Amino acid sequence: MNENKKPASEISLGQLLAQVCRMSGHRLQEYMHKIGLHRGQGFALNHLWHNDGMSQRDLARSMHISPASVTNMLQRMEHTGWIERKRDETDQRVVRVYLTAKAEETRIRAKRVFQEMEDALNSVYTVDEQSTLKQLLTKLHDHFASGNLHSCHVHPCLQDDEDKKAVT
Repeated sequence: MNENKKPASEISLGQLLAQVCRMSGHRLQEYMHKIGLHRGQGFALNHLWHNDGMSQRDLARSMHISPASVTNMLQRMEHTGWIERKRDETDQRVVRVYLTAKAEETRIRAKRVFQEMEDALNSVYTVDEQSTLKQLLTKLHDHFASGNLHSCHVHPCLQDDEDKKAVT
């Protein structure tokens, strides 16, 4: 073990949150790799499964990434056959993103991968701890998202049944 490495209990909340995000991101990448996707691509497909044909700009906003980053990601996804991009028929400045048959065929497998990740996260906590953690993270999210043009849009397949009921 690195002698300079502090135990998790001794580092700041911000550092701890950043490390947990990084580690969970790596774990999600492992899960996404099972179906041939990068984790960001999995999130992009998830957004498109709920709003096929959305504009690149809206996709970037909903994923909290820059339009340039989403363009690079979509170029790779288009090259590997996951999506196709077309100019909007009424406004040629807008590029819309559409799923291919390959993406549609992967939908159930990807949903399972997201569920595996959710199960891995939940396995660490009791039901009460899960509820408390979700409440605390939601509070933190809402604090940082207020006034943010890139506020989070959670799609139904990532919501649990209680979340779905609250939305409807």
